[in-house]
Amino acid sequence: MTRDEIILAAKCCIVDNCGPCPLMGTDNCITGFMNHILEYMKNEPAPAATGTSSEVSKDTSSILHLDDSTKAAICQAYKTADEACSNILTVYEGMSECEQRAFDIGEAYGKIFDTRNKLEKLRGGDGNEH
Repeated sequence: MTRDEIILAAKCCIVDNCGPCPLMGTDNCITGFMNHILEYMKNEPAPAATGTSSEVSKDTSSILHLDDSTKAAICQAYKTADEACSNILTVYEGMSECEQRAFDIGEAYGKIFDTRNKLEKLRGGDGNEH
């Protein structure tokens, strides 16, 4: 999938409108979506430097220079996160259809609950149920 197709799929899920989703009609769109994201991130090309060298140096002048141990820690954290995502996908794909639905409902509930709490905080509440 292209970047734009991944974004479209995410937007379709957010508004619960499968009609224009590029994953419409697939057996398990959530697992497919996750796999497409992982594949895209693995193959994503590095951004091209399009500015002049002075523009680039202005943009990068405030970036913290990382030592080798910090870079190694970042790479290890990425590897750990990537392995965790892979493990979760493996477990999910091994679930029965009923278990996958329960998992999906739990994911949706978590997002709804988090959003409701954020909205409550915006309205001046404490974000907790009373």
